[in-house]
Amino acid sequence: MELRHLRYFVKVASELHFGRAAEALGISQPPLSQQIRLLETELGVQLFERSSRKVRLTTAGRLFLEEAKATLAQADHAVRVTRRAATGEVGELSIGLSASTLYVEMVADAISTFHHQHPDVHLIFKELSIDAQRDAVENGGLDLGFVRSRAKPILPESVTSTCLITDRMYVAMRKGHRLSACAGPVDVAELAGEPMVHYPYDREGFLDDLRKLFGSIGHRPRLVQETHEMSTLLGLVSAGFGISILPGSLRRLEVDTLHYRELSGETALSSMWLLHRSEGASATALRFIDLLRPADQIATRAA
Repeated sequence: MELRHLRYFVKVASELHFGRAAEALGISQPPLSQQIRLLETELGVQLFERSSRKVRLTTAGRLFLEEAKATLAQADHAVRVTRRAATGEVGELSIGLSASTLYVEMVADAISTFHHQHPDVHLIFKELSIDAQRDAVENGGLDLGFVRSRAKPILPESVTSTCLITDRMYVAMRKGHRLSACAGPVDVAELAGEPMVHYPYDREGFLDDLRKLFGSIGHRPRLVQETHEMSTLLGLVSAGFGISILPGSLRRLEVDTLHYRELSGETALSSMWLLHRSEGASATALRFIDLLRPADQIATRAA
């Protein structure tokens, strides 16, 4: 049994006239009659009562009509869904995140716009390290990734990176800290020996950038506490447990007892990179990428 047999049957059942049904289907009447008889033979039931004057459905035919309509509707739905999936309008989009990704205005706006424009696409977010995102994008476990690193991430040929924005680094400290009296940029040398609360940043990414920053003055950052929750990190800094160095985008997390100061120097920078497959990216992923507009400017304290 093929879908065309069901379409033939439904048309005859709606017209209750083989001639009119054949004309509507764009075929001649004899082949239509033959196809209906073959359908009845396959089902082992009579679907129509035929006479020289009229055609009407049997009881079995009336029941079969409802099922045939439902089957055709489901088949049409499957075709529509498949076509929409091929153009990126439905399905899933898996996105890897770093701790500060959602606080980058460009990324947050793209997610909001995409969700509004494509409500039938299920967005899946996973906070992962650079290593994990790189591997997942390469093997298809992620469609897109967002990672933090001043330098361009080291990637296999199958994965492409695009720099979306470059932030200044900022120092978060408790109000009343010795460095909180000023609002201008602070030199990293003034932070030497300061206890620091830090997020478990990727060694290849932000944490490595942090170590290089202090290495430029012949010091190592004094990391006294690591926390996996950004809210806990800011809470500890707010409680005076230590300072923290963060990408500028995280200043959106405002706490009344915190004070932020920009870090001075050419190396006090942090970039957000978009990762995606070099070839074979899904139509859904490409639709999302189109919403991102890389900026060639450094986000300063005025941003």
